[in-house]
Amino acid sequence: MNMPRNKIAVAVAFITLAAGFIFMAGYAANAPMPPAVIGLVDLEKVYNNLDSRAGLVTRIEDMQSKMAEDASSMQEELEMLSAELESLSPGSGAMIEMNDKAISISGRLRAFETYGALLIERERAADLRDSYDTIRTEAGTLSKLMGIDLVLLNDSIPMVDLADAAGTLQQISARRVLWANETLDITDELIERLNGQGG
Repeated sequence: MNMPRNKIAVAVAFITLAAGFIFMAGYAANAPMPPAVIGLVDLEKVYNNLDSRAGLVTRIEDMQSKMAEDASSMQEELEMLSAELESLSPGSGAMIEMNDKAISISGRLRAFETYGALLIERERAADLRDSYDTIRTEAGTLSKLMGIDLVLLNDSIPMVDLADAAGTLQQISARRVLWANETLDITDELIERLNGQGG
């Protein structure tokens, strides 16, 4: 006879525990979520203050200088040919040959200048992409350390360029942050970490 009482007690205890779990689950589901902690970053300021980009700027300036020297050399050769062309008699074999050579150098010069501009632009684009990836990763690390849930780009900082009315409205409409408290800004902390002074 003692056995059914134990079964009833166990059943009552089980039902009580189950009801408690259901109550707690319902309470947890209805409990308000804490507000998200948001940080803001001035991306242009970060890019402009990255130590790692200084080396790239120097490398690109060196590339531009070398390309300018090569282009100047071709330009001088072309000018010398032009001066020689003036001294030759029109229609002569030497003039035709020199004219063909001048056209060839002129084509090479234009192709070289186009190629150089594309090469430099590609280097700049690759740097921007790589720097952005590094900034994004470091912003995530910094956010975890600071307990920040979301980092937004503070696009309210740059002034709106006064174009025509439609252009000005387009710039304003493209912005996502209307105003932000400066205490939310983590730009300087991010720059310090990226330049190896933080963390």
